[in-house]
Amino acid sequence: MLAMALSAGAADEVRETPLSPDEELASFELADHRLTVELVASEPELDSPVAISFDGDGRMFVAEMIDYPLGPTAGRIRLLEDRDADGRYEHATVFAQGLKFPNGVLAARGGVYVTAAPDILFLKDADGDGVAEQRQVAFTGFGEGNQQLRANGLTWGLDNWIYGANGRSDGNVRRPADPPDKAISIRARDFRFRPDGSAIEATSGASQFGQAGDDWGNRFLSWNTIPIRHALFDQRFLERTARLGAYAVRDIADPNDTGAVFPISPRPQTFNRERTDFYNALCGLTVYRGDALGPDYVGSAFVGESLTNLVHRRVLMPEGASFVSRRGEHAREFLASRDPWFHPVYMTTGPDGALYIVDFYRRWVEHPAFVAESLRGGVDWRLGAGHGRIWKVSRRENTWPPQPPPRMSKDTTTALVDFFKSPNGWRRDTAQRLLVERGDALAAPLLRATVADTRLPQAKLHALSTLEALGQLDDGLLLRAMEDGEPHVRQHAMRLAAPRLAGSPTLATSLTRMADFPHPLVRFQLALSMGEIEGKQKIAALVKLANLEDRDPIISAAIAGSLGQSTDKFLVELLQHNPDWRRKPSATQLRFLSDVAAIACSGDDPRHLAACLEQAAGGKPGELQPGNFAILVGAAQGLSDRGQSLRAMLKAPPAGLETRLAALGPLVASARTLATNDHAANDKSALDYRLAAIDVLGQVDTGAGKILLELLAPDNNSALQLAAARALAEPDAETAAAMFQAWQETTTVTRRALVAAALRSRAGSEALVAAIADERILPRELDPGVREALLAVRDEKVRERAKNLFAVEAGGPSRQEVVTRFEPLLKRQGQSVRGAAVFEKHCLTCHSVQGRGQRVGPDLSGVGARPRETVLVDLFDPCRQVAPDFVAYTLLTRQGQVLTGLVVSETATSVTLRRADGAQDIVPRAQIEELRGTGKSLMPEGFESTLSEENVADLLEFLSRPDARLFSQPK
Repeated sequence: MLAMALSAGAADEVRETPLSPDEELASFELADHRLTVELVASEPELDSPVAISFDGDGRMFVAEMIDYPLGPTAGRIRLLEDRDADGRYEHATVFAQGLKFPNGVLAARGGVYVTAAPDILFLKDADGDGVAEQRQVAFTGFGEGNQQLRANGLTWGLDNWIYGANGRSDGNVRRPADPPDKAISIRARDFRFRPDGSAIEATSGASQFGQAGDDWGNRFLSWNTIPIRHALFDQRFLERTARLGAYAVRDIADPNDTGAVFPISPRPQTFNRERTDFYNALCGLTVYRGDALGPDYVGSAFVGESLTNLVHRRVLMPEGASFVSRRGEHAREFLASRDPWFHPVYMTTGPDGALYIVDFYRRWVEHPAFVAESLRGGVDWRLGAGHGRIWKVSRRENTWPPQPPPRMSKDTTTALVDFFKSPNGWRRDTAQRLLVERGDALAAPLLRATVADTRLPQAKLHALSTLEALGQLDDGLLLRAMEDGEPHVRQHAMRLAAPRLAGSPTLATSLTRMADFPHPLVRFQLALSMGEIEGKQKIAALVKLANLEDRDPIISAAIAGSLGQSTDKFLVELLQHNPDWRRKPSATQLRFLSDVAAIACSGDDPRHLAACLEQAAGGKPGELQPGNFAILVGAAQGLSDRGQSLRAMLKAPPAGLETRLAALGPLVASARTLATNDHAANDKSALDYRLAAIDVLGQVDTGAGKILLELLAPDNNSALQLAAARALAEPDAETAAAMFQAWQETTTVTRRALVAAALRSRAGSEALVAAIADERILPRELDPGVREALLAVRDEKVRERAKNLFAVEAGGPSRQEVVTRFEPLLKRQGQSVRGAAVFEKHCLTCHSVQGRGQRVGPDLSGVGARPRETVLVDLFDPCRQVAPDFVAYTLLTRQGQVLTGLVVSETATSVTLRRADGAQDIVPRAQIEELRGTGKSLMPEGFESTLSEENVADLLEFLSRPDARLFSQPK
């Protein structure tokens, strides 16, 4: 929500006194001269607002986080009313007070839900005096992390659930009456609950402050440095198989977007890691669904950049089953202010169709917990408390007449259904909510007529969702909606039909006929819905769909996740009709075949494993068939999910599989040949095939150690080196002993992959500890998580030896002593170009700068705002302070493997870890013996051992103003 404050930097002169609302209004600049900004409410009626919600009569409920940043408890919900219908909310009542850091509010059931960790409260005014005398805890167990990072962002969903943002503090949530063992983990996930409080669930993806939905039921997520992401799959779909977590969320930013912002206010004094001319403190995401701005803005995403006093717009362009988001304005912002006290933290569409902006309006939005102790005492963090403004943006009055406040709470059922035809999404949402809350079955005929006769597709979606909630949706109406000319209506009807397919052959038949429908949204929904049935119809539809979507990873993932018990039959039919998937597969086809085989072999049905092995050995004898490599690798991964090993099966074939396993010999031989063929990397496809061959050697070939070690040579393609390192996860003793011989010549990313591979086996762990003992590897070169992992291995001898080695190393210089040693370099002038080369070699594999690099660790586009002293600490004492979502975890499997990385996704069936080398491990919960946070960063201590003083000076110079254009490698 508020600026992620982590360090201090120089600043332009910033005023220490507030402007009046009129003076602040004069400081605004809109990119579009056709629009205007108006004041809706301000102090004294407001104090420290962070979120708003309107009830059915247009009354505004405001969450006031008065106790920010450190308390004592003083939060309030304020009720504002515009009684004279002039657009200004002049009447204020304290609806509820004494709340603990309330940061989200949503009107529902005649009251409001409020996020106030550890609880979600339900507050209601039963006697009509404007004060809530009813207060109950609806749900509890939300993490009470930093006050910036708590559950928030309540929004009404098209599916009649209320959605909330995780906030980055996680939690184990439940209804108060439920026992603790019924709590649901929301680690790395958002949540949703039923409006009547009867149920709460985790949902895919995780937002920081704010989340949003569009007219069509898509859910979008936000982060302080990522303006918008798309949640592609719901939690129910992800839990069909453990392997789908990596597909849950998609970053939809234009690949050419550098993350720059264009403020017009003075450069602020900051206490944060990111530069102030790049995404830094994004929050309050909304998708505009009104009509007061004009058609050019409908469906645009708006997000506040609270530190640099502006509102940023993204235009969402459909791209297949998802979107790409592009800047709405060129080299400027939708709305910017010259007033450094303007802090837009929340946005929403209002009852009049305007865009409403919540302005925290204080001097500081930073939180002192993220500021060095030496800097905290001299700052009045509450300077300006007692202020707050709410603004709205609309077309100028001569083109957009004022809209009177609604009075929907007492409207008739007919009037509420009529609101579905409104161009304002707020009115449609509110009408749906009120109809569902009333439970009025008499609305059904009107709703059916809306689906049949209304031209506005959004109205049809709301009518269908309302009928579903009222228990009045029948198959006949669904069939009609599934044949609608608007793809979004078809998609939504298919979504609602999915749970009925198993009991309705008519619906199932109608659905399967849409495999070649021209719009990707319909094909995507078909792939998702097919998971509800089995049989020949399903297989035929998904095979046809796979042929059409063989280059779309999103729809391919949806197909793979819906195969269920039909996986083996699907694979046979797909390859029978498409031999080129074996001979000349694309990269997407290789990944798809591997996913299908992994899903098939992760289940208990032995027929699926037999079918995958048969297909891996199938095709034309003697012909190079990379698709078969992918199937075999996927089968091995699926068996691993069950705690079994394809390598072990090859050594001692189970009864009934002897012939099929023996038939894999030629495939493994061809993989060896291709892996060592230096001429096979002349084009992208050939390199993809060679990488697939290396995966085969790592999964099944016990005698491939020498080949894999040779591929680690520094003169090989970096992708080949990395693949070989990852393939050494189950080395024999001889190979393990040689894994670290060339450590000094190995790149950083390959080193990390080698270490991760070593931790997966006893032989590898022994070899790693031996390399540390022989001083080929210095303990400080290892990620802190790796040290934790070595101290968690089951082999007591390895564990004790590692413990002793680390104890000896601990006697060396402290991290502070290392920092002190390099402090004289803070005043030396380095060279940015050389520093960029150092960063590219050592840091780009984990960090990104202006869209370049990997997002394992924090984005460093804005690191130049920090003083060099703080950067020096981060380089050489990285564990001194770690943000919650960058804490490393150690995971021990039931087979004794030790994995380490960041938890980036969780479902009820799996945990996904992102390793320091950028790879991801998806581990079924059934295979997890222990998962614990280390409290440390993934970044290794000991960076100094690889850098000269000149390197450090150059790196500091580059980091003082990072510029991705200085990197040598192409984007």
